[in-house]
Amino acid sequence: MRTGERFSGRYRLVVRLGHGGIGEVWEAYDTELERPVALKVLLEFDAAEELLRRFRREAAIGARLRHPGITVVHDIGQHENRLFIVMELLEGRDLAQVLRRSPGGLPVPEAVDLAVQAAEALAAAHAQQVVHRDLKPANLFLLTEGRLKICDFGIARTADATGGLTVTGRPFGTPSYMAPEQWRGEHVDARCDLYALGCVLHALLTGDAPFPATEQPWVLMRRHLDEVPPPLRSVRADVPAGVEELVSALLAKDPAERPDAATTARRLLALRAPAAADLPDLPELPDLPTATALPPRPTPPPPPTAPGTPPPATPPAAAPRTPPPATPPAAAPRTPPPATPPAAAPRTPPPATPPAAPAEVPPVPSTRPDALPSAPGPNRRSILLAGLGTLALASGGTYAALHFAGDKDDGKARESGGGSSAGGVTPLVSFTDITGSVESVAFAPDGRMLAGGTSNGTLPLWQTAAAASAVFPIPGHANTVSSVAFSPDGKTLASGSLDNTVQLVAFTDPTRVTTLRGHTSSVWSVAFSPDGKSVASGSWDNTVRLWRVSDGAIVNTLTGHTASVWSVAFSPDGDTVAGAGGDGTVRLWNIVSGGVTTLTGHSGGVVAVAFGPDGKSVATGGNDSTVRLWNLADGTGVTLPGHTGALSSVAFSPDGRTVASGGNDNTVRLWRVADHACTATLSAHTAAVRSVAFSPDGTTLASGGMDKTVRLWKLP
Repeated sequence: MRTGERFSGRYRLVVRLGHGGIGEVWEAYDTELERPVALKVLLEFDAAEELLRRFRREAAIGARLRHPGITVVHDIGQHENRLFIVMELLEGRDLAQVLRRSPGGLPVPEAVDLAVQAAEALAAAHAQQVVHRDLKPANLFLLTEGRLKICDFGIARTADATGGLTVTGRPFGTPSYMAPEQWRGEHVDARCDLYALGCVLHALLTGDAPFPATEQPWVLMRRHLDEVPPPLRSVRADVPAGVEELVSALLAKDPAERPDAATTARRLLALRAPAAADLPDLPELPDLPTATALPPRPTPPPPPTAPGTPPPATPPAAAPRTPPPATPPAAAPRTPPPATPPAAAPRTPPPATPPAAPAEVPPVPSTRPDALPSAPGPNRRSILLAGLGTLALASGGTYAALHFAGDKDDGKARESGGGSSAGGVTPLVSFTDITGSVESVAFAPDGRMLAGGTSNGTLPLWQTAAAASAVFPIPGHANTVSSVAFSPDGKTLASGSLDNTVQLVAFTDPTRVTTLRGHTSSVWSVAFSPDGKSVASGSWDNTVRLWRVSDGAIVNTLTGHTASVWSVAFSPDGDTVAGAGGDGTVRLWNIVSGGVTTLTGHSGGVVAVAFGPDGKSVATGGNDSTVRLWNLADGTGVTLPGHTGALSSVAFSPDGRTVASGGNDNTVRLWRVADHACTATLSAHTAAVRSVAFSPDGTTLASGGMDKTVRLWKLP
């Protein structure tokens, strides 16, 4: 194989990323969908039937599972008698690499965070009757954005398989992370993955598995079968007692004594969340000074015919970043979504007839440390080669992961510099006094205030005038705030969180908080109905719930999605609720007639949805790096390519002429609805853009990112 070679006439090889005795992984370019991918190629022409079965099984399982924390497989094919698997290409490093940089273990919050994500992804796999059977740090991949993904399902099997890959007396797995039943060569179920997760968490906290691989295999087998590892806190004293107890339960010799993945995730979330008694008192909002009015919106100029002049780059003040899903999160997503991983722009040129390149705003350099202080340095591409003994990478997922609060800077907003940027868009101001990634932004109805949702569970409020930069954080959630929305009268702020709740905060009195409970998993999106009487919420439990604002009661549960609902929106008339799903569909529920319409067209999960102001169109963003504009009259859609990473957010301008999109490629793009042209690419964020929002008068665009900044842009 060589650079430039095409597999199946479609996938052009770019550079080899890894190799083993029987396979290689390449970065490739999908010339049909115009995106970078990873190709895992089986080199053996006459491979044993068992190896071929494992290779095909990995592809089938990867295509079957849909979760932001699990690898997604796009395709499988054959080229000159070689089997290959096509996966999404992601940036980051696996946890084995992370641990090599932190031989004594990671900080406890970070280790617990990563274990939460792994447990949630395992719960999703187990719900689909898939057992991984080889969970270990090298198969847990931490994306650049902070989202964790489980990779390498090469020896996974389905729980209902009758012709499994295990041969009696012949164990599969990695010795230091294999459960006792695997060592005995028995038929295993999902509980072997929980034992491996206990070993992984032990390694994250101490630097090595309970029984290190330095032992001879037969010694390792005896220890896993018969020996109870020493208490975790005897190895590392600062580990909380609850974490030690959970690790001990996961490492139980009897599979029946281990908690399942969903229970493990809940216990880890409880251990990560601060006790209610430790939360600071909710601050009262001071009287806000009158904001300086933004300049009136000029008459829209004719469409630009040439790129604008980029402004001088002004670095933001230093402050750390997060995601989610690592929670961040990476996350979800946004696997997230979100998300989903910031995918790197292809290192090969696009096809011969690419769309006209929009004007670019140069990226703003950042002095922020990497999301993993224990593993500084440049990220590099890695690929987890399933069963080939080499590292390989595969992807999926949209949402970011949760991170604990980082250091603050001096608490001031940063001027972004003058000059005209792409398409006549001018930077106004950057807010950098944020201690977590910004997962969502929303303007108040009068445009004077901007609310944010952060990965540290707070809801900061900023004044939108450049001269006023005070921030008033409302600590309302025990986990990442994934979405925020103002009521139409501006009196209530709704927020959705990865702690499975929706909260309604009286904007004039933040001590008045109503918590809405009912979702059984993370809440990714919230939206008010146009009359302000209802709130919709979309969740990882695959449902949309409608809540009555007056008393917090659930008035409807909308079902149909077969994967997470990442985004929700009300139509302007309030009759229809849209839900964007990880199953690749958009569902439109008419809550008056009861009818349901399904829109399909994205090649991956749909992570963002917004109605046009006329109610006749919908914009969506997907994991396939595209924006789609839908005509609701006939259900047809137009694809807008340009982003090089999964989308996180879309929004219509108030006049319906423009759509803004934010993505994991760290950019915001503006699209003219009339001709679908990209009129500007705003590249000032130094990490994934999680949310975009237009001001009510349409003169300003806000964008929030995982680089812990909010940026305001003056629109032409």
